[in-house]
Amino acid sequence: MAQDRSDELLGMNRRILRRDFMNSALLASGGTLLGTLTPRQLVAEEEWTGYSGMGDYAGSNGNTYEIVHAGHQIRDNVFTAGAHEAADTGETFDCVVVGGGISGLAAALAFQKRNPKLSCLVLENHPVFGGEAKRNEFIIDGQRIGAPQGSDHFGTPKDRTFTAEYYERIGIDPSKFEYQNWGSDSPEIPVGHSFEFVQNPYGFFFGAKFGQNPGLWLIDPWTRKLEGAPLPPAMRGELLKYQALHSDPANRIVPSPELDRITMETLMMQRFGLSQETIRTIFTPGPGDPYGIGPDVLSAYCWGGGVMNRGLGTGSHAFPGGNDGIARHIVKTLIPSAISGDRTLPGVCLGHIDFGALDRPGQLARIRLHATVVGVCHEGDPTKSSTVAVTYTRGGKPYRLKARAVVLAGGSWTTKHIVLDLPDAQREAYGQFYRSPCMIANIALRNWRFLYKLGISGGYWFEGLGCFAAIRKLPLFAAAAKTMGPDSPVVLTLKVTFCHAGLPVEEQQTRGRAEILATPFREYERKIREQLTEMFGATGFDARRDVAGIILNRWGHAYGTPTPGFFYGKDGKPAPRDVLRNAPFGRIAFANTDLSGDPSHVTSITEAERAASQLLNSALRT
Repeated sequence: MAQDRSDELLGMNRRILRRDFMNSALLASGGTLLGTLTPRQLVAEEEWTGYSGMGDYAGSNGNTYEIVHAGHQIRDNVFTAGAHEAADTGETFDCVVVGGGISGLAAALAFQKRNPKLSCLVLENHPVFGGEAKRNEFIIDGQRIGAPQGSDHFGTPKDRTFTAEYYERIGIDPSKFEYQNWGSDSPEIPVGHSFEFVQNPYGFFFGAKFGQNPGLWLIDPWTRKLEGAPLPPAMRGELLKYQALHSDPANRIVPSPELDRITMETLMMQRFGLSQETIRTIFTPGPGDPYGIGPDVLSAYCWGGGVMNRGLGTGSHAFPGGNDGIARHIVKTLIPSAISGDRTLPGVCLGHIDFGALDRPGQLARIRLHATVVGVCHEGDPTKSSTVAVTYTRGGKPYRLKARAVVLAGGSWTTKHIVLDLPDAQREAYGQFYRSPCMIANIALRNWRFLYKLGISGGYWFEGLGCFAAIRKLPLFAAAAKTMGPDSPVVLTLKVTFCHAGLPVEEQQTRGRAEILATPFREYERKIREQLTEMFGATGFDARRDVAGIILNRWGHAYGTPTPGFFYGKDGKPAPRDVLRNAPFGRIAFANTDLSGDPSHVTSITEAERAASQLLNSALRT
């Protein structure tokens, strides 16, 4: 009875944007996504994946149950052990790209630009292209509002740089981004363009971990010099000293090979005088946030510096669904008929994906969805082979085709399994790549006045589920409402990382993935409602009334996590990334942002350009 009463107060039993069993197949891309699952698996998919939103991306929120199942089949060599005979499609392509995220799409576009006569097929395991650059969409009180599943923002590049020229090539003009105006009689407060740059003033929340019951919000903590923060005096002093040193340009840390020999935590202790206790209490993930894990295991070469983003990012922009807009613009350039709108910001953002146009026989550029690559291998001696065999599964059945060249643009956690003839040096290099899990929870809200009463549009905390959350303004070219205020429907985006400071990096990541895999949607939903109630109940948040929907985007291998030695090598051995980047392996080249050690859509693109160029200058040289 107590649980029932709690569920009632939290709104767990109220009708919101949540799938029921009967309509799950309708929302999952015409049922194709669920077509290979048994009735028992259908129930598991429903209980684990949860509601997935509206529009083109319904049925593709993060790693869904089926995607995880297929990934584990790769890990367990289910389709490469010889028990499953693959059907030959009879197809041969000049190039096949494995992975339809930004890196894979950029590789296909690089081939098309350099040689428009080449045939290129992108194989993507999800129901929609984009990788982590995808969107969630809600309809909240009649307004369609998008939010990012992962990759979120992009900066305004300098003129005549590679990035500026690339944006121009795919039709993105950052100068055209204008955002919702303030449309309330209540005084305006800052709201950012990206959930990842929480605007000043923001708040720190201190709860039971800090002896606060009820919890305490400290608004604009640095201006107030942490006055009122329930922290030991020594810790408060360390933090204020750090903030002063970090804010001084004279103390800017310049990347150097020496930094790759130590962890970020060691750097923070040596350079800023922080204790390990302070770092692991306040800075986890802190400056390691872009890598999904704490500074105790990251290479100091990754140093970004800020304990919090402090309202930076004023030159950054974001589509309503984050960097899904970049992925869509690449696809629109690659296959113009694939998105119904014209080649403008609103056209590409609001147009519908024509899924039939993605993989149409006869066109030179194609994208095949629901295709999980399980095996890539040269036909014969890699130094003499003229083709590569590519095996993928679709609908639970294996298929095989051929390619003159292949770009592996998926992440390291799958690539090391699917390249069946990978040499020992490359395999050993991939063994030094680590990927950290992350979950992005998008919470559709009917209003955000409970935040406004605190004078903030987002904040940070150091206990419970996640580490920060924020709302944001939407660009006018895609906003249903051209103004916003405290009573506007919005999406609160909450970021959840899985740090277990002090443990080896692999153990931290394994524990995080185990939690993501073991936790049903409904349990996460309850935790989100409880946490928001604890943090904002005093300022009017009512979970029953205010929550219109929740979407979870679980990414088991979200972030590349460079440990010491990743960038410059150690023990006399070369850097693992260089082993894979310096040259292709026969007719196979390697891309993806994790090869750069810098998690960014820009590095996704530059790694793709490099890999495509290597093959165009070797296997595909004419």
